[in-house]
Amino acid sequence: MSILRDFEKRLEGAVEGFFARAFRSGLQPVELAKALQRYAANYQQVGLEGVLVPNVYRFVLSPDDMERFDGFQDSLRRELAAVVTRTAQDRDWHLQGPVRIEIIEGDQIRTGTYELRGKVEAGEVARPRRFDRAEAPPPAPAPVPNGRRDYGGGTTVMPKTAPEAAELVSPAGRRYPITGTLTIGRLPECDVTIDDPAVSRRHARITSDGVDYTVEDLNSTNGVRVNGHPVTRATLRPGDELDLGGARFTFSAGR
Repeated sequence: MSILRDFEKRLEGAVEGFFARAFRSGLQPVELAKALQRYAANYQQVGLEGVLVPNVYRFVLSPDDMERFDGFQDSLRRELAAVVTRTAQDRDWHLQGPVRIEIIEGDQIRTGTYELRGKVEAGEVARPRRFDRAEAPPPAPAPVPNGRRDYGGGTTVMPKTAPEAAELVSPAGRRYPITGTLTIGRLPECDVTIDDPAVSRRHARITSDGVDYTVEDLNSTNGVRVNGHPVTRATLRPGDELDLGGARFTFSAGR
């Protein structure tokens, strides 16, 4: 069982019927788990002991989402911490100290979105610390799926990203900002999950080398088309139309 599927199963078991009732729509707990995995992957350091990733994370949620999460935040924090620990074990990442997850309310956060910041905190027992704005890099948030924002802080390293913000836009107008690497497919651990049998489990990947964005077919069954042309790997330009097994997106950059 994948880490994310196990996370959902364990959390649903912890809160029983309330989970299904409260999370039919809106911000899903698994989205927070995915964000932690992406954040750790993007903010790595290479040290003497190997690849070091943040072990302390803070989510800032809207008042509405905080109310929906009320009543089982302890379980949510515990299971989110387990996601970080298990992901680090699977990917051979090093944690400087115990994993700690903080979830607080932010008046400026829109419902269904969040802010995420992380840092490395050394010590056998991680002591609570304030996330002072002065500790973070200049507040230039990098977008992630569904309008969420990630912030680097503490001793983490900012990843190499393209100079212009980029995103995929669905025909319905839903936007999927691209930071670092964006995977698309049916699997729940993909950054963009598409519940369509014509889409492969891991269908395609979009990456940035700091200058250009590139789409790559991950040996999908129905292939990748850019502006109607089948491709294995192609550099994307603003306005390009992507067809991933029938799931269509427009690539946008420079917003």
